[in-house]
Amino acid sequence: MSDNNCPCRVIGPGTFPLDDPDGSKSKAELEKIFQEKRGTEQVMVGLDMSLTGTGFALKEGAKITLETIKTTTSTCTDDLARLKHIVSEVMKRIPQNVNMICIEDFFTPANAFQIGAAIKLAMLGAVIRLALYDAKFPFYIVAPSQIKKFVTGSGASQKSIIIREVFKRWGLDCKDDNQADACTLAHIADQLCFLPADAPKYQIEVVKKVLNERPCYNIPGKPCRDS
Repeated sequence: MSDNNCPCRVIGPGTFPLDDPDGSKSKAELEKIFQEKRGTEQVMVGLDMSLTGTGFALKEGAKITLETIKTTTSTCTDDLARLKHIVSEVMKRIPQNVNMICIEDFFTPANAFQIGAAIKLAMLGAVIRLALYDAKFPFYIVAPSQIKKFVTGSGASQKSIIIREVFKRWGLDCKDDNQADACTLAHIADQLCFLPADAPKYQIEVVKKVLNERPCYNIPGKPCRDS
């Protein structure tokens, strides 16, 4: 994946030729490209959509900015006004030169009491996806379990563990789990564009799954893929 919108090259699981399925032959080339790209400020965004506190992470090279976009029923008069406000706040924070965006997939309710909340979150998810699509921003939809696995090594980790692991791995003190998820998503976006040779096995597995199986839109040279 290399064009004006994404000046990087995807080299990772699932993208190697058939005679190099594990990427071993490409390791030297990967190391060379990594050195060439070091210091290049590629722009990545991670989004953890929420009606009360949307997590937003902007990764510009090594610099990461975290925010929580908060709303309440008192600040927005109705559901549609709330959706419009959240999406507007997210979109104005995304730079036009963004290379890749990752957004968490829809919340799946565990019981009947959560269906109402799940429907509203699905509405928010659909609206932000349409806004990203219309803006022609490249983005992937990442499963919640993949976010957990990428940062902790396990797809069944608790939210509190994710916050701790984000601090241990990247030195970022997230104010809430929405920021922690958004931060992780920004790093996944980074590795979708460029996978370091020394990435842990569990991160490689996540990147491979996202590249080959997850929904994606506006990816240069790749047809849109729905869930």
